[in-house]
Amino acid sequence: MGIYKLILWVCLALLFWTFVGYPLAIWILSFLFPNPWKTKEFTGTISLIIAAHNEEKVIREKIENCLELDFGSADFEIIIISDGSTDATNQILSDYLNASDRLYISTYHPRAGKAHALNVGVAMSKGDILIFSDANVIIDPKTCHNLLLSFEDPNVGAVCGKVLVKARGTQEIAGESIYMKYEGFIQRCEAAFNSMVGIDGAFFALRRELFKDLAPDLILDDFALSMEAPLAGLRIVYENDAVAVEEAIPCAANELKRKARIVTGGFQYLSLLMKRNKPLNGKMWFEFVSHKLLRWIAPLLLILLFILNSMVLEIDFYLGLIAFYKRLMIRHFL
Repeated sequence: MGIYKLILWVCLALLFWTFVGYPLAIWILSFLFPNPWKTKEFTGTISLIIAAHNEEKVIREKIENCLELDFGSADFEIIIISDGSTDATNQILSDYLNASDRLYISTYHPRAGKAHALNVGVAMSKGDILIFSDANVIIDPKTCHNLLLSFEDPNVGAVCGKVLVKARGTQEIAGESIYMKYEGFIQRCEAAFNSMVGIDGAFFALRRELFKDLAPDLILDDFALSMEAPLAGLRIVYENDAVAVEEAIPCAANELKRKARIVTGGFQYLSLLMKRNKPLNGKMWFEFVSHKLLRWIAPLLLILLFILNSMVLEIDFYLGLIAFYKRLMIRHFL
């Protein structure tokens, strides 16, 4: 019985650390050891790259949105790659072939995956800074230039914008969920202390020299791309004033698949990371393990807790802890 209790406490401690202890610790570290970065108007060249597959419902609005963007004095181009689309996406794209001298469109068959589409898009691009955005994400023209301000600092390799969510078919932007506020808080603290750990691919920018061709079977392409910054000794920072809105279809089944994909992709990336010649530095390993790796193994820890539950059923305290973490994980984090 003693060994079961010990393992149970280890599982609980790991879950507590990643969901409660680490956010508190990174907040304290960001307060005690702030690491600000320089900001200034960016005047280089920009390539906005969008990979699309069967996006007929949103692609027209996305193109119109891109043509409205204003990056100040920076020179920018828009590159849209249709990855084997079989709906009306390519037909809609053909309507814009001559819409602007800064808009470039490429279509191909069969579908080769988002990673391949991004490789094609970057190969076509000329920008010093690469901005990646999903087809269902509408970028705020009034704040898009803020995404580039941090590249004045040579220690910044990637910048993450703020993405709000709205349900498809509505114009109302949903209020940030508890989880979104919680995750945004951690990301801001990480950036203030050292660097964020990975980026949501909906809206972010990366220095061109950091881009590495993506493997066709790569699952978390956005995460892998952004992690090239800390692997090169540079930072990923958060820009709260560069805003975009993502259209989402509320569906519990799709959300479960998405989160399962994140966990699977996380372990895939971990295996790739271990093969890299240049590892992450100490601070980044601390953040990576605490924020990402423990999150990815959290479902396994929870399963182990359920198994151990039968070993300590007579102790109400353990049952209460397990019930708490079950509710926490299922409703907010898994």
